[in-house]
Amino acid sequence: MKYKSIGNKDKESSYPGVTEKTKKIMLIEYIVHSIIGVFVVFYFTIKLGIKCYNFAKEYNFHINGLQEGYSFLGGHRDLSDYQYRNYRSFFSYIVIGAIVSVAIGKVLKHFWREKVLKTYYLIFCLGFGFYLHRFKLLYLIIALLIPYLFTYFYKIVGRNIFILLTWLYVIAIKVTTELYDGYSVEFISNEFLKDEVFPWRFSFGFVMLRVISFNCEYANVADKNTKSNYLTDMDKIKNHCKECAKGRFCLTALKFVAITEKDFPFTNLIIYALYPPVYFTGPTIMYHCFIFQVNHVEENKHNDIFYKEKIIYFFRVIINFVILEVFNHFIYVDAIRGNKEVLERFKEQNSYFFLFFLNFNSLVFTYLKYCLMWKFARFWGWCDGIYNEENMNRCIYNNYSFEGFWRQWHRSYNIWLIRYMYIPLGGKKWKFLNTFVIFSYVALWHDLEFHLLVWAWCIYFSIVPEIIIKTYFNNEKRKYLLNYMWFRYLRALACSFDVCLMVIANLAGFASGGDTFSESPLYSLYKSTTPFRFFFIMMFFLSPTFTMFFIRHIEKLHGIKKNF
Repeated sequence: MKYKSIGNKDKESSYPGVTEKTKKIMLIEYIVHSIIGVFVVFYFTIKLGIKCYNFAKEYNFHINGLQEGYSFLGGHRDLSDYQYRNYRSFFSYIVIGAIVSVAIGKVLKHFWREKVLKTYYLIFCLGFGFYLHRFKLLYLIIALLIPYLFTYFYKIVGRNIFILLTWLYVIAIKVTTELYDGYSVEFISNEFLKDEVFPWRFSFGFVMLRVISFNCEYANVADKNTKSNYLTDMDKIKNHCKECAKGRFCLTALKFVAITEKDFPFTNLIIYALYPPVYFTGPTIMYHCFIFQVNHVEENKHNDIFYKEKIIYFFRVIINFVILEVFNHFIYVDAIRGNKEVLERFKEQNSYFFLFFLNFNSLVFTYLKYCLMWKFARFWGWCDGIYNEENMNRCIYNNYSFEGFWRQWHRSYNIWLIRYMYIPLGGKKWKFLNTFVIFSYVALWHDLEFHLLVWAWCIYFSIVPEIIIKTYFNNEKRKYLLNYMWFRYLRALACSFDVCLMVIANLAGFASGGDTFSESPLYSLYKSTTPFRFFFIMMFFLSPTFTMFFIRHIEKLHGIKKNF
């Protein structure tokens, strides 16, 4: 049987126009710089951890955000981050809920068909929603019902007006929930019904993505807007590739599955919007991918096979958690950066390099935090039979371009943006304008804060010249330039410059701290920066950048193709 190719494993040269002698020299450069790069990162991370520990010791560990930790790891840990602190405190309950829900789901899937399973999902999702939001769950249900009612007027208003109304509605709800703090429930006297465990306005960002996906997929089905390569029956899906033939629908196939108008009842929207594994954090899953897997639970063998892969993935989640805990016990990033007076004293006692490296490690913490949340959520969904995209496909230390970083960081959201924003806005025809609109939207989707718009625009005005330069030099006619050592080092230095810009841009958006720019760690870093110091930081990232080149070189030799 012939399958569609899912990976080109030929070992053609990755560097056309480059001589064999140069390839050998490049390989030596990669190996030498990789050794240096790994040593540099580990050495200075350990050095920073020692400096943070000794610095906190001067305060007798009485710094806001530091709490008692494991005695065998030093006794104190940094839990300044509000999001991680709350996630960690509820983690045991989340794990218990995951085990119970998956166990019940397995029993239902074994003895009954999907109709009973959907009823269970509906009851479980509503119970889960009521536990989190109490009476305000009603607000969330109403917020889902209104855009669902738009579907009844689809044939009257047409596709464009229907999608425009959906977008205007979810934006209006997002803004008003932020302005009115999720709406008032003062008319209720019962304290149990009033007090939310988790405010629904914090989760509405993900809910609005699901509402848009639901209505856009409805428009596709109502218009019969399915491309010729859409997979419309199980035989086509099972013949898509070797992975699908084994009984597991691959992620590529799931993007192209076709559904019908019968798959759009309101109960399905409730299940999709409130599905517990991905409700808080994602990964973002598109409606047709989600409901197809629910409908074809018997054919989708994720629950019955691939135990080895699941066990390996489970240990990845555990390792991620252990690394994050060790990190918080030695590198007190948020505790130091969150207090201006403490940060200024740290700055006086340490060099500019360690001030920059401290801020860089705030992004390392952000990576570890979201990596744990997303991987656990994906693992929970996977065990429940819902296979989803993997966010963060590369380590935080393995990114040297804005474009690649953006594609892999929140990969599932990036795929959502391409399907529901980038392509409808014109795709490559208006690439740079569309990119500006999308980044601005993403900033406001995170929160209605001006500093997030600054973050988005910083990334945009960095990514546009990067795309232009990469397009010019990635032309096969210019690959011969790699024969020259000066060009190879200039390329690595340019990528090091990109890494520095990524640190600054993300600090502006997600690690600013303080109420004003003058109180933020970014301002403290800006005041200390000189051209020579910035160039020194770029040189620090030079060897790690060559390490990243080496990793991608090995991937190409093994036929692994990634666009990030």
